[in-house]
Amino acid sequence: MNTVQITDLAWGGQGLGRIGGKVVFVPFSLPGEVVEIELISSKKNFSQGRLLRVLEPSANRIEAPCALYQACGGCQLQHLSPLKQIQEKERLFKQNLNHSLQGMEIPIKPVLSSSLAFGYRHRLHLKSAWEKKRFNVGLFRADSHEVVPITRCLLANEAVNQVLTGLQETIQNIQFTDWTPEIELQFFGNPVKGGLVFFSRRGLTSDRMKRITREIRKSFRLDYILFQDPNEPMWKSAAPFSAEEDSPEFDLPASETGLPHDLFLSCFPRVFSQINLTLNQRLIMELIKMNLFDRQDRILDLYCGLGNFSLPLSLLVEEVIGLEISPLAVENARWNQRRNQITNCTFWGVKAEEGLPKIGKRGKPISKIFLDPPRSGAREAIPWLDTRALDGILYLSCNPMTLFRDLKSLVERGWKVEWTQAVDFFPQTYHLESLTCLSRP
Repeated sequence: MNTVQITDLAWGGQGLGRIGGKVVFVPFSLPGEVVEIELISSKKNFSQGRLLRVLEPSANRIEAPCALYQACGGCQLQHLSPLKQIQEKERLFKQNLNHSLQGMEIPIKPVLSSSLAFGYRHRLHLKSAWEKKRFNVGLFRADSHEVVPITRCLLANEAVNQVLTGLQETIQNIQFTDWTPEIELQFFGNPVKGGLVFFSRRGLTSDRMKRITREIRKSFRLDYILFQDPNEPMWKSAAPFSAEEDSPEFDLPASETGLPHDLFLSCFPRVFSQINLTLNQRLIMELIKMNLFDRQDRILDLYCGLGNFSLPLSLLVEEVIGLEISPLAVENARWNQRRNQITNCTFWGVKAEEGLPKIGKRGKPISKIFLDPPRSGAREAIPWLDTRALDGILYLSCNPMTLFRDLKSLVERGWKVEWTQAVDFFPQTYHLESLTCLSRP
């Protein structure tokens, strides 16, 4: 046992202290606290501790509302008050940005925070396992592959939880003990739509898919039950399913966003969407209020997904071209385009680095680029962003570390960071998105 004074909060939400001058990271501890820990690993430059007791608690510590907190690996910051969570995330974002781009004065806008501390997720990707003849569905325990059973998640909306509550018992009764899939739940909209996607690398016979579908529909009202082999591009279904008609839909109201008219966007199963739709709507509203675009702009939206940003921006500019590698996401984006009768938007099913060289050969030059890459960042696209016709970049990042790497590369290529802003899509967790604006000096 060791007693440690926690002096800081590190990226990832862990408290940071020292034992004999050596850094030790302690999950679920806070700056200013004195804690008792057990050392569980030791490396050359740091150690990892497990929290046993808080001897002197921080004034910012609160009682975590979830009974599974610290067991389930889904949240890291429920023990920290919501306001302090935002402040700490913003502080860490600024600290790491300044460290990565030393010598640069970068204006940082106030963090854009979620109005919902809980209940904001419309989708959960769950793990499952049969253990001692018992079916468990939930999330992995932190730093392990042990499934922690969950019958209710405080981060999920009520529609997701209504299914989650009875899902474990329902599948337990089906008794397919040789099949341990991952399961994705997605439900939202008005009226609520959604369903389940089961993942299995072993594959399933048609009869098994039919039986699973039949048994689950005895317990839940679902718009779809789909089966996906991760190695295959498309799902299978034992019942009629239309992605266009049966997928959930969210709206971007003109009254809330400032758009010329309402937009309605469907989210097909397995297509990426922002998990916090309330903050997503607010982010789009803030983008429009900034007056960054005009009618003469031609925008390239890289990693465009279902058209979440392409389609709203198309109402403000001359043309938008979206590049997306996922064929299903491209199909989803094109459906949303037709659904909203938008004619100045084109979606290409291609990798960013493969589509970018072709853009310059097509009509008028692109004036601005919107980037929303995966956690790995946009490294492969950066070499193509040197054209002089391009006068602006907006970079929405879900990983600050790859963002800082990419910003450094862009600055070296002559771009100037005009401002950046943290966007807290994921309360109760350490995850943080950000929006950054770059221009030609």
